[in-house]
Amino acid sequence: MALVRVEQIYQKAREGKYGVAGFCVDSLGTALAIMDAAAEAKAPVVAVIWQENIKSIGPGYLEAIVKYGASRVDVPVAIMLDHGTDLAICLESMVQGHSAVMIDASHYDFDENIRRTREVCDLAHLVNVTVEGELGAIRRTFEKTGEYSEETTLTDPKMVPIFAERSGVDSLAVSIGTESGILDETPELDFERLSKIASLSDVHLIIHGGSGTPADEVRRAVKCGVTAFRFASEIWIAYLDAMKAALADLPHNCPDARRVYAPARAAAKAMILERIEQLGCAGKAW
Repeated sequence: MALVRVEQIYQKAREGKYGVAGFCVDSLGTALAIMDAAAEAKAPVVAVIWQENIKSIGPGYLEAIVKYGASRVDVPVAIMLDHGTDLAICLESMVQGHSAVMIDASHYDFDENIRRTREVCDLAHLVNVTVEGELGAIRRTFEKTGEYSEETTLTDPKMVPIFAERSGVDSLAVSIGTESGILDETPELDFERLSKIASLSDVHLIIHGGSGTPADEVRRAVKCGVTAFRFASEIWIAYLDAMKAALADLPHNCPDARRVYAPARAAAKAMILERIEQLGCAGKAW
């Protein structure tokens, strides 16, 4: 079917009291795994494209794959930008068909975060594009230097309604204990904080760093008001591990890529299907 809007997927999830996922696309292989899993589970899905992958590959390539993939499956698929850091990448993503963009100004002070987020909202809302901001900071375990390698800062609940009103965001990434990447220890989610946040604002709440989060905590977070989880690292690792295993068994004189990519897609698909079940969105396609 044709692409749908992220807001449509989010709103139906809220009405149906289930969660949805933003699965991060970095290649044809992961895009196919997402589409195949969503089609099999009859689940709506958001294909999320990280700013850094757009910069690495070039604008339009991954979007074209997702658009074509969406036309080949009978489930709702939407595209959105992940962790855009300035207005320019957000505008470029809108041009490429993203119906939602994330502007991540979380490492600036509160007022500057609002200003930068508002700047994106003012333009995005003119063309009916949903905007996600971030309040609090989520450390990336896979980065050793830079602002994203610093300590996680949990979201202050009392600042959420102020941020939402002044910035104009439609959805908000909140920090409640997860970190991006794969942790050595199981993350502990602050559900008391999450419940407080949910009681103070009606914006869609998004949890980043979903990889490695136990299934029961994913389910509990949805019950507490989370609309969507973001998953990337665990999918990419499953994909690459399966690829390496298959490559080790591939004779050097038999460069048949199908024997490498097929098991990689299967491993990623299996991981995605598990998360779809945990979120409760299986069978929720329309």
